[in-house]
Amino acid sequence: MRMSPRFAVVLAAALVSGGCGFTLRQAVPLPAALGTVAIAGDSASPLVIAIENDLTSAGARLGSGGSTLKIVSEQNERNIITLDDRAKVGEYELHYRVVYTVLAADGTTLIPDTPIALSRIYSFDEQQAIGAAQEEDTIRAELRRDAVRLIMEGLQRL
Repeated sequence: MRMSPRFAVVLAAALVSGGCGFTLRQAVPLPAALGTVAIAGDSASPLVIAIENDLTSAGARLGSGGSTLKIVSEQNERNIITLDDRAKVGEYELHYRVVYTVLAADGTTLIPDTPIALSRIYSFDEQQAIGAAQEEDTIRAELRRDAVRLIMEGLQRL
């Protein structure tokens, strides 16, 4: 019986990746004490949508009557880091700040106001302004994903 080259490559990749300890990231279940979770924040915010998706993946029930994850504030900021000799921007620093708190169903604080502050620096080339705007959007999305991960880790520690 002959093995096709494609099957051999897939089999080799599976054996190599399994042998090094690689596993796909799976949702970590949330503590039962959290119960049903309501999210207090702008429901159209990409942050709130991402948190809802991660909570659902982790097996949480979304709705009222249980604990509340409150997004106290969410802020994006862009600062100039470097200028060239013609006073043109060379680098920007993006800041993303979120403050959240978690309340139990009876209103007691499970997690007090917790700030998350993330930042990244990226180079700006005025000759490629369209690409720079896309890069900035990508970095902002990555910062938001990092913030969601940190919020989920906080919830898992309850």
